[in-house]
Amino acid sequence: MSLRHRLTALAASIGVGLALATAGATAASAHDTLENTDPAQGATVKSLSSVALTFSADPLGTEGATIIQVIGPDKKYYETACPDLNGPVVSSPVALGAAGTYEVLWRVVSSDGHPISGSYTFAYAPDGTASPAAAGSVTPVCGPAASTTEAPAAGATTDTGLWIGLGIGAVVLVGVGVGAWALARGRKS
Repeated sequence: MSLRHRLTALAASIGVGLALATAGATAASAHDTLENTDPAQGATVKSLSSVALTFSADPLGTEGATIIQVIGPDKKYYETACPDLNGPVVSSPVALGAAGTYEVLWRVVSSDGHPISGSYTFAYAPDGTASPAAAGSVTPVCGPAASTTEAPAAGATTDTGLWIGLGIGAVVLVGVGVGAWALARGRKS
């Protein structure tokens, strides 16, 4: 086998290895995403009976893993029941207290089996026709208190699946390269 043929085989092997490495990394980072919230981030509402989150795929209904907590300006919890999953929509009924900024903390298990979480805020400015202010609760209805469910700070991600995919791709790439080299050497003799 000529040097040109060996180099062509090696280049083809490297190309296949890179394709496999990229495919593994893409599949590993395919978590669901939050597409819509009701109320929306930063919105001001006059009344509210539930909080709804819409994801890019159906979250898994793993027991105890789906959490929506609505924390009022007084640091009390205002969700009145555990979240309900309906396809890609996760919702929880609420009874809000005093006017002010409310924070929604959420956590679900993505359709790929990995937990994802986040938070956002909205403002509550009731008008005179709103129902009486709810008292709230010092403990959440579902899940642990907010200090253990808070989402990572913006920009702080630990996408272990991506690194695992890249590592597997690198091993495959080296294996394909060594195999092509050994094949080229074997045909020469």
